[in-house]
Amino acid sequence: MSQLPAGAIRIDHAARRYRIVDERNHTLKEAAMRRRRGRFTDFWALHDVTAHVEPGEAIGIVGRNGSGKSTLLKLIAGIETPSRGTVAAGGVIASMLELGAGFHPDFSGRENVYLNAAIFGFSERDIDRRFDDIVEFAEVADFIDSPVRTYSSGMQMRLAFAVASHVKADIMLLDEVFAVGDEAFQRKCTARMFEFKRDGGTLVFVSHDAQAIERICDRALLIEGGRLIVDGGSHTVLARYHKLLAEHDARPSAALQMEGASGSLDAGAVPEGAAAEDDAATNRWGTGEARITHVRMVDGEGRDVTRVQSGQELTFEVGFVCEHPMEFPNVGVQFNAEDGQIIYGINTTRDRFVVEGTVSSGTVRLRVPSLHLHEGVFDITVAATSHDERDVYDWLDRWLQLTVFASGAGIGIVDLAGEWVFEADRVPASGSVASPARASEAAGST
Repeated sequence: MSQLPAGAIRIDHAARRYRIVDERNHTLKEAAMRRRRGRFTDFWALHDVTAHVEPGEAIGIVGRNGSGKSTLLKLIAGIETPSRGTVAAGGVIASMLELGAGFHPDFSGRENVYLNAAIFGFSERDIDRRFDDIVEFAEVADFIDSPVRTYSSGMQMRLAFAVASHVKADIMLLDEVFAVGDEAFQRKCTARMFEFKRDGGTLVFVSHDAQAIERICDRALLIEGGRLIVDGGSHTVLARYHKLLAEHDARPSAALQMEGASGSLDAGAVPEGAAAEDDAATNRWGTGEARITHVRMVDGEGRDVTRVQSGQELTFEVGFVCEHPMEFPNVGVQFNAEDGQIIYGINTTRDRFVVEGTVSSGTVRLRVPSLHLHEGVFDITVAATSHDERDVYDWLDRWLQLTVFASGAGIGIVDLAGEWVFEADRVPASGSVASPARASEAAGST
């Protein structure tokens, strides 16, 4: 294989096999008496995976636990070799695959910074120049000379990420970097990843945080059972992933009913702004215990709309039918900006909207007296779930599209229009402006 350009990754028909020992010979005597080798089973963590990543791309990898995501990262990092196929990466790789991987628990934080950076191929002089920035980012200055075994999991995570993100690498591999750490640290991680991406680095990011993947990555891979199921745009892949999760948790009968669920939604009730370009099999999923039958957006006069002006009254109408009489389902509406960021989401449970008894079908409406979105195009998701939000009955992902036009000045997607008030400062009669010290002296002399 020819030399890859820095930041490029080539995965061609890669597979990885592990051997699980079912019965082993513990002693030489056992081996001699049994006259056979221990028994084992082959487990293929990855099967025939092919994907090419160009320099500067940001790729997210999603999948259920045990699907093979971390194994794929280890192959890219060169920690493991494929049993079949090839995996190659060009340039310097900075990886953070496990919390504190590469840290010696008895070494101090300072010693581990130099040790970890040396693994990436950097000299002591290189780290001398970056050391203060690494410690400041990790926020462990008071403990940098203490053994790492005395660090909390969050401190270890911060230090490990700080080292990996400050070395000058061409490829950064991150596995569940948001699993540990408070919200402030997560924001720092996100900012660092955006900075790495802007500088032309290649980012491979494994996370269960769908919003983070969609915000950071333009492309994603879905791995299931060691196989690459989908390779495409982040939103498309995440929608397929959520559908897969819902199908896995669904009862067989309900999952069967949902196969034709897209036909159960009255197409005539879906406004022109419905996400028709998306395959209904991709952007709709759920158990089928409750199904959404129609969705409408109407203005103050009851007319169907897909384009409104900021500040206008808007009502979301959602009809549903239940598989059998049940407690009133939790119905929700969510706004997403075009880049995938959640603008606002609300449901009947969070709003403490209670309907007593059981229901078989009905219509629920959310009336917004004054829409405080300023300007832009927004994707609307509608869903019916259980009250704890664990069971998804019917999820219509970005089913509608709403265009909002500005009714006043200002920029941005949220309307925070207010009133300006001006009050002139009082100036002394002499025309000179007294300093605070002299003003207090004058006040004291009176």
